[in-house]
Amino acid sequence: MRECTKCGTKAHTEAELELFCKEKKGKHGRRNLCKVCNRKRNLEWGKNNPDKRAKKSKNYHAIHVYKTTYEKYIERMATSDCCEICGSKEKLGYDHCHSTMQFRGVLCNKCNRSIGMLGDTVESLQKVLDYLKGDKNGR
Repeated sequence: MRECTKCGTKAHTEAELELFCKEKKGKHGRRNLCKVCNRKRNLEWGKNNPDKRAKKSKNYHAIHVYKTTYEKYIERMATSDCCEICGSKEKLGYDHCHSTMQFRGVLCNKCNRSIGMLGDTVESLQKVLDYLKGDKNGR
């Protein structure tokens, strides 16, 4: 049914076709590259094309994760060159509300993850503030 052009892996049954990458135009709906060889090929391409890989990744996230366009994503990320909470310039990311998908600002990975782990609510952050202040009655 299918044979990988790189390693020679063969698929003789429908179940074995799962070893091959999907491709609508391909024979049996699969590429002539197995998933293992395709992954190696993609990793090699990424190493040789770091700028294109980064752009592809940002474009994918803009569309599929943040529900916006790549252009809008770039425009919004340009609004700050540092984390809007701690001022760090390391590992900046796109902060957004998970329920409305609205952009909130540019945050470093540490601040963004911290807010997310606390549930993205003012109430949970207030509990943390009360705790740090020693106000155990606030909980």
